[in-house]
Amino acid sequence: MKKFLKFIFILLIPVLFATNFYFVKADDDNETEERNEEGDEEDDEDYKPQTTTKTIITQPSVSTKVETTTKTTIHKDSDGDGILDETDPHPAISEIYIVEDNNKNGIVDKFE
Repeated sequence: MKKFLKFIFILLIPVLFATNFYFVKADDDNETEERNEEGDEEDDEDYKPQTTTKTIITQPSVSTKVETTTKTTIHKDSDGDGILDETDPHPAISEIYIVEDNNKNGIVDKFE
């Protein structure tokens, strides 16, 4: 008989502790939920919407239109000697082929 009571005592003690702990925990959860709900109700009553007023002044922008005109002029150098046709004395013949020998000695005047 003593063994049977000892066995029941060893088996019942953990079961009682586990159920007691479960119910106490569940009761604490309910209390915290009630506190949260009460706090929410108090917050709702004290809530006042906050309004701010801002004054924005806009001025019409002054725009300035700028027109840019581009005139393209093409200057030709038809003989390819680097002198434009407007200032070239011989626009059809390159200056490298024109030889001047004013003193008639047979040597080009540029090389004398």
